[in-house]
Amino acid sequence: MRRPVSLRLAVLTVAVGFLSSVHGAEQLLLETKQIRITAADFEASLERIPEENKVEVLASMARIQKLLENLAVSKTLARRAREAGLGDDPKLRKQVELAEDSMLAQAYVNQQIKALKLPNFEPRARELYKIDIEKYSLPAQVHVSHILVDAKSRTPEQALLRIQEVRAKAVAGKPFAELAQEYSDDPSAKNNKGDLGFFEAGKMVKPFSDAAFAMNKPGEISEPVRTNFGYHIIQFHETQAKKTRPFNEVKQEIIENLREQYIADYRKQMISQIVTDPSTKVYEDVVNRYQTHLDPRNQAQ
Repeated sequence: MRRPVSLRLAVLTVAVGFLSSVHGAEQLLLETKQIRITAADFEASLERIPEENKVEVLASMARIQKLLENLAVSKTLARRAREAGLGDDPKLRKQVELAEDSMLAQAYVNQQIKALKLPNFEPRARELYKIDIEKYSLPAQVHVSHILVDAKSRTPEQALLRIQEVRAKAVAGKPFAELAQEYSDDPSAKNNKGDLGFFEAGKMVKPFSDAAFAMNKPGEISEPVRTNFGYHIIQFHETQAKKTRPFNEVKQEIIENLREQYIADYRKQMISQIVTDPSTKVYEDVVNRYQTHLDPRNQAQ
């Protein structure tokens, strides 16, 4: 007599077996007294997962195991439902039919899109690039570091005095990065030593952004700048001038947008042909029976 094995252990065992070797759609991955799960079941379940996530799922034994567990639970409960006669319920059968219709409809759309012969988008991409070249321009950016003294745990006067003292140390030659780690109330300063990298105008609060973009000498240290975070001093590193990205750099980005729009238009046209089919006849007298007229008093509440 076979020993009972826990579902979790059984799932893990068959999952390992599945990854190592699956021979055909009917290869058995898991079984209990009530249900059997085959490779075909597993692969059909995988189809519900977005393509970009499948590799990640299959790289994780825990996620494979969870997928098999979900299949086991679903198949077991479905069998119990059939045994209870729920499979003969007309309303439930109609819901199953509609779910099948929905899946087949999506499969058909995907098939048509996959078979679609796409035009050469590059000429149009070049045209769009020239028409709206500003869209593909990178604004001027500035690279700075800062030290913040907040006014939350101090009075504004205390915060200003402290930032002036820190500035004096920086002007005297103490490394700005060391001062940022020692004095800055910006939590990120412990790791980035106050370095904010490059940013464009408007990405920081206005007083800070205005002060940073007014600087132009590498190593320059600003006077204290007041913002809603407290007082800052800023060390200027460099400016990156505004530049236009070359067409070859943005070509694929533009082409991908054109491709997505082309497919969206194709899908929209396919649906439009159905909903505007002149042979369509709506039996309004029957449809109107489903309309519910709400009590105006309830709507006002």
